[in-house]
Amino acid sequence: ESGSEMQQYGYPAGLRWLVESFRNSCRSKLALGDVDGARRDAFAATVFSKNADASAHECLAEVCAKSGDALGELQALKAAISSLELLEEEYLKPLPGKDAVARAAAAIIRNDAAARKRELGFKAVKLESILGLS
Repeated sequence: ESGSEMQQYGYPAGLRWLVESFRNSCRSKLALGDVDGARRDAFAATVFSKNADASAHECLAEVCAKSGDALGELQALKAAISSLELLEEEYLKPLPGKDAVARAAAAIIRNDAAARKRELGFKAVKLESILGLS
């Protein structure tokens, strides 16, 4: 999922591991009720991914939702959507010289990004209506 996002943008394996660790730690802390710790970890994941990891932004949105910060949640969702749009655009480009397996893998990544973007878009529209921004 997001490993492919970061791999696409040339992140080294160690950095991917670090971002994934912060995301997992964020979700664990949320499950334990440590919202402040989860917020720190989600923020660290977004920083270390240079805002390119949609899943890190989704973690941040979950933290904001848990803490009642609807505006923060909306901003995090929009950042995740932007990251997914970039990923989708990258995989829309033709893959000259690539075999059918690589093209199929690219189509799967592109379709997954589109589905996640659509789901997050619905959440964002709902939050905008709650906040009176639409």
